[in-house]
Amino acid sequence: MSSPRSLADDLRRRDDGALASLLATRPDLLQPVPADFTALTSRATAGPSVARSLDALDAVELHVLHVVAEATADDPRSRETLVDLAGAGLPPTAQDAVAEALDGLITRALVWGDDDALRAVGSALDLVAGFPEPAWPLPSTDDAAAVDQAMVDGQSGLHARETLALLRDLLDEWSVQPPGVLRSGGLALRDFALACTSLHSDPARTALLIELAVAARLLADDEEEDPHWVPTERYDIWSARPPAEQWLDLIDAWLALPRLPGLSTEKSKLLVTENDRRPVPGMRRDLLALLGELSPGTALDADQIQRILDHRRPRRAGILREQAIRATIREGTDLGVMALGALSSAARLLLAEEHSSPDDRRRVAGEVADAMAATMPDDVDHVLIQADLTITAPGPLTSDIGRTLGLLATIESRGHATVYRADESSIRRALDAGWDAEGLHEFLTSISRTPVPQPLTYLIDDVARRHGAVRVGGALSYLRSDAADTLRAIAEDRRLKALGLHRIADTVVICQAPPSEVIAGLRKAGYAPAAESPDGGIVVRRPEDHRTPTPRAATRRTSRGPEPALVTAAVKTLRAGDRSRTSRGAAVSGPAAAGTVPRLQSGAVVQALRGALEENASVWIGYADTDGTVSEQIIDPIRLSAGVLTAFDHRTDGVRTFAVSRITGVADVH
Repeated sequence: MSSPRSLADDLRRRDDGALASLLATRPDLLQPVPADFTALTSRATAGPSVARSLDALDAVELHVLHVVAEATADDPRSRETLVDLAGAGLPPTAQDAVAEALDGLITRALVWGDDDALRAVGSALDLVAGFPEPAWPLPSTDDAAAVDQAMVDGQSGLHARETLALLRDLLDEWSVQPPGVLRSGGLALRDFALACTSLHSDPARTALLIELAVAARLLADDEEEDPHWVPTERYDIWSARPPAEQWLDLIDAWLALPRLPGLSTEKSKLLVTENDRRPVPGMRRDLLALLGELSPGTALDADQIQRILDHRRPRRAGILREQAIRATIREGTDLGVMALGALSSAARLLLAEEHSSPDDRRRVAGEVADAMAATMPDDVDHVLIQADLTITAPGPLTSDIGRTLGLLATIESRGHATVYRADESSIRRALDAGWDAEGLHEFLTSISRTPVPQPLTYLIDDVARRHGAVRVGGALSYLRSDAADTLRAIAEDRRLKALGLHRIADTVVICQAPPSEVIAGLRKAGYAPAAESPDGGIVVRRPEDHRTPTPRAATRRTSRGPEPALVTAAVKTLRAGDRSRTSRGAAVSGPAAAGTVPRLQSGAVVQALRGALEENASVWIGYADTDGTVSEQIIDPIRLSAGVLTAFDHRTDGVRTFAVSRITGVADVH
């Protein structure tokens, strides 16, 4: 057989397995599925597609492509000649790697022809110029350090559990006092600094929590006239789930996050789109995939990772990759994905199933959650209360206890044990949320392994007795109290002069500031006011009352390869297009007699299509056109999602989509 005259001729001669390998290694060629080999060739040689393919080549493959592109610019060369030219500047041990790289380029259709006459696609020469010869020996993982996998899992579980607790504390605090949204979007530096102080955490970890809260749709802009960052309705659902499932949600959001919060400082802007870097998710996955190749109990440091990734993906090398490596190691450690430079067992399970079917991914998600749950410390349901008003939690508290204790006391220090301190302001916060003195006493008695000290009991009773003695409502504002002497003292207090107080009766004072400012000013001056509703009752501000609707999930790009069924259908389409270019798209009647396909209810249609997908079987369908005419045709289902069926249509010999709502029935092909 003579040498192929063009790339289209070369592709036409390849068997179905070779075509499937091409489409799997260059998935952009499938969007949309090309109608024939001419269309496939046009797309495969286009500059953007070639450049995208080059991003997946390692240093040896880029070097070989550069040599082939220069050597075959005018005339094709034999395979033996090209291997010799590419290996000329490399040691003899590199010959096998060069030959293997050339085979990979042929698979990707970047080089085409037979062994006697090979050439590179025309657009490759300019795109590969400037890359140096690969250093030899090639970087490898042979020098990976040995670590104790049990220790890795233990550390990962601790870090993951701590991150979940920090995020819960942050969002519970922002349920009561949500930070504002800047006019330009994002979070104010002052609010960021307050969050760092409140969590006793550094800027990098705090930034990670804030960015992940938005990415996981647990926090959102409430889009009010005076907008704030407010926990969403989804947060309440998320916080009620087991910790391991909460962790999975955060990891899913982190893998798709196009930002590097792990590099944040106290001056960093958060929640702004200007921080987005589209290559970041791919770089993050490259690093995790590299660690996943190692056997459990082995680790790499940042410098080793840098060298290996720079060899594997030279076109992505640069400052951004260096930043992505440092940030991913820091963020992954905080999230419990890795520890001591090695992946946790749960992360290995998660990353090992990136290309599995949806059903398998659901199954693996359960296995991952179980693996992470086994490494997380158990929740505790008790605390130790000291006479100095400190409350020590000897481990991660259950969600309900942690949320209530967070209202009653303020976190003073974190670690393996968390120390809270109760004071007037924290007890007042719990009273504002609807608790009373009796309820607080019962709560502390039920969770404390030590007797509740008298100083704390007296403090709760004293604050509760004074709480609400002064009421604040809207006039702009008014103050009301049965204690005339208290109101007289407030009206005459010089520290409150800016509020514009004016006493109009023994028990009523009006002022020129809104209720929120009045309450804050009075509390700063040492009084204990409470907000009053129009009907005269005390306003209860429960954290869970301040929620905003959950935003819709954004479409996320993933690194999963094309589905095998889609690749198979695309190969069928190419073969069919090669057989008949002129008749494609003609309305050909199906071979079955009218009425062969029975009419089914919509639920039965979906169930039948799912069964065909699982069995990879062809089926008859009845399909209603826009004018109501029902045609019957054979299809090979590929994907069913959001009410749309993607399938190979035997009438037109091509891949197309069908609206499930217009499928009248499904029947087996006999």
